[in-house]
Amino acid sequence: MTTAPRLRRDAQANVEKLRAAAIAVFSRRGLSAPLEDIAREAGVSIGTLYNRIGSREDLIDAVVPDIAGAKLRTLRERTLAQDTPRAQLETFIAEMIDLQRSDPAMNDAMLRRYPDAVLLINACERSMALGAELVANAHTAGVLAEDFTTDDLMTVLWMAGMASHDPGAPDGWRRVVDRSVSAAWTARA
Repeated sequence: MTTAPRLRRDAQANVEKLRAAAIAVFSRRGLSAPLEDIAREAGVSIGTLYNRIGSREDLIDAVVPDIAGAKLRTLRERTLAQDTPRAQLETFIAEMIDLQRSDPAMNDAMLRRYPDAVLLINACERSMALGAELVANAHTAGVLAEDFTTDDLMTVLWMAGMASHDPGAPDGWRRVVDRSVSAAWTARA
């Protein structure tokens, strides 16, 4: 097994500047922000970005732990801290929508706009696995309608993600999403 050669000090500094700039720009503008803007913020050329990092997906994967890691861990902790399956699922949905609304990069991640960013997709898969587990737990507890599926959960989150960043979306989108979730609870809930 061969190891990658160590980068010169200046090259390593450029990689760190690019990572910091990517975190800042992606957090402000989403994962589709122009790579030229990231290079400019890092104080390097676009050629340096491509030479040291590679593609957009490589850059996204280089910063996923910084962009999504802590936020998704916090989401998981807050969700699982709830007492009941219903409260857990409600918390998961509300927190996921809040993340999508407040963080353009997280919204892009949850909408899977960059399927070739492997680490990003893995983080999304872990979150969606938690959502599927919460749906199953709510079904087992008898508080969630049997016809509300994991696919329904993903659809609700997709609708919220799309609407929350579309300036042309009707103002009532959140009310419709909330009503969709409210209608899924059983009488036992």
